[in-house]
Amino acid sequence: MIKKRNNGIGPPGYHEHYYGDRDWQAYSELLSRVVRYSMPGPILDLGAGCGYFVEAAGRWGFQSVGLEGSPEAVEMAKKRMAGLDIRLHSLGDFFPFQDGHFQTVVLNQVIEHLEPEVMHHVLCEAKRVLRPAGMLMITSPSCYNTFELKADPTHINLLSPSQLRNALAETGYENVASFDSQLNLLGNGWLAKGIMFVVFKALKIDLFSATANAIAYKKSQ
Repeated sequence: MIKKRNNGIGPPGYHEHYYGDRDWQAYSELLSRVVRYSMPGPILDLGAGCGYFVEAAGRWGFQSVGLEGSPEAVEMAKKRMAGLDIRLHSLGDFFPFQDGHFQTVVLNQVIEHLEPEVMHHVLCEAKRVLRPAGMLMITSPSCYNTFELKADPTHINLLSPSQLRNALAETGYENVASFDSQLNLLGNGWLAKGIMFVVFKALKIDLFSATANAIAYKKSQ
């Protein structure tokens, strides 16, 4: 159990403000990445928020469970859909699942809300509950994304893409791969965005990255 924790959980009204106007369809692309890069099997959504990803997975016939540390978010999820399997649980505690229970673990816009020691605990626990060759998928803003840094005071642990990859490798994951998008440093015009897209894809420089996203796998044996 981690003593210092939960500084990144939103205050009252946070989830209504940031997520009140969303629905499950906003998470379809995330689910499609799970289908593309993982194998069939149960999905664990860590920091599940208002349960939109769990709902999306369920609507497509996937077995999915969510753990969420905010009572407000869990209440919103249950109010929207009573049958959602969203459980109130601090990510600083050990997960209430047996070893090797899940094929896929998702951390969607979560690690930036976790103190570094809690993040390490979560990566270790995710590996424990994954099946051999199971996949962990992480999406988060990059530490170079100044808009995200200023927009949300609960963003207390933004990483660079290379820092995220290193954290995953140090925790024992393999086949770690980033899937990031670029900052539009040259402006928002189509030509400026196009140039930055080409430069970022060619050079993969952390400083140009808007995100710190990665997939990684538990060792097969």
